Parts: sequence; structure tokens; C-alpha cells
Amino acid sequence: MGLTVAEKNHWRDRIQIRIDRRIEAITAGDPGLMERVRREAKGRALESLGLADFQKDLDQIASHRAELDRRDAQVRREMLARVRGVPADELDPYSRVHDHPEIRAALDKRTALHEAEILAGDETGRQVLRLRAERENLLDSIWLATSSSQVRSFWKKVGELLGEEPTRLEREALAIEPASGEEG
Repeated sequence: MGLTVAEKNHWRDRIQIRIDRRIEAITAGDPGLMERVRREAKGRALESLGLADFQKDLDQIASHRAELDRRDAQVRREMLARVRGVPADELDPYSRVHDHPEIRAALDKRTALHEAEILAGDETGRQVLRLRAERENLLDSIWLATSSSQVRSFWKKVGELLGEEPTRLEREALAIEPASGEEG
């Protein structure tokens, strides 16, 4: 008897949790790796998009703005403190965040590409990338493990057409014999 969609989703979620835990264990052996990779990837993304000089200008503006915002918040806190008759340091600080979604989306996508490049150049990073690929293809692997031979054969042909190698779990799933009575 085959698995239901709910059962396949359940097993995908459970295996994803195990993969996530393994990624955490691997990256724990190199504290700061992912943060270093993200910073470097963001820098590369800014460079490759031709935005590095603009970002430097924005960083300078942000620095000046931050100073003005600090001063603005300080003055407003002092005014409120005076009105309330309490010391200014007892009041919460005031902060503002500005971000353009279109630029953020482009930068995030490019950063992700560069993050993968950087991870590929590091042994621990390659392990993380392999596990991420397994996690991303997990539902496909589960379906393949429980699918008919026709679906498996077609899956292989699609991979060949696209020039993609199956992940380790996909190879394992494709190697499992279909249950009797599910061959046709």
C-alpha cells in the first residue's frame, strides 16, 4: 500500500528536521562560518550588480542619518522626560528603519548566489550545500520512493534532459523496487 499525500508530507517534514539538525551540527564546528559567508556574499553581490559605490554612499549617508536620528531621539526623549518629570534615560529610545523592497529583493537573490559560490569553496560549506539540496528535493525523493516504475523512468529522463544529477536520496529512492502490484 502506498503512502498518502499527508504521510509523504509528514515524512518530508521529519527528514527536513533531521537534515536541519545536521547542518546546525556541521556549522557549529566552524562558528561564524555562515555569518562570514553572508557578509562576503553580500559584498560580492553589491560588486557584481555594480552597486558597491552606491552602497558606500548609502553607508555614509546612513552614518550621518544615524547620528542625526540619535540626536533627534535624544532631544525628543529629553522633551518627553521634562513633560513627564522623569529622567530621560528611563524612556525607550526611538528608532526608524528605511529599506526599499525592490533593491532588497535583488540584493538578497544575488547574495544567495554568492553565498552558494563561497560555500562551494569550503569543505564544510560543500557539506551544507549537499544537505540543502537534499532538503530542497526531499518531497521529490519521497514521491520517487513510492512511485511506479513509469514515474521513476520519466523522472530520470527529465533529469537527463536538464543535465541534472540526482541527489543521493533521489538515487536511493530510484533504486527502491516498486511495491508489487504498482508496476503498471
